[in-house]
Amino acid sequence: MVTIIATIFVPPTTQTTLFRGVEVELERCSEQTRRHIETALKRGTNTPNPLADLEALEENTTAQAVGQLAATMLAQNASTEQVEDALCELRTYMDEHFLQRKLVRLYER
Repeated sequence: MVTIIATIFVPPTTQTTLFRGVEVELERCSEQTRRHIETALKRGTNTPNPLADLEALEENTTAQAVGQLAATMLAQNASTEQVEDALCELRTYMDEHFLQRKLVRLYER
């Protein structure tokens, strides 16, 4: 009879915090960024936001892209469904793009 013993290594679970719509692993942030996030979570909106410029850029860029895409498609006589589908795809792309930029900022990489 043979006995087999297996060891399974489970990586430690990391705790995340929801900050302005982004799941953040605080231990991966710099000390200063971590303090800003913790302060903002405790005090609310009257504190420094390390993502403020990216959020403004996201809003402006997305609005311009949506307007340009819709105008171009309507000028080409695209159907309402085609325009709607394209705008949904654009929104998904922009959300993912800016999420990655926010994570880079928060983790300073």
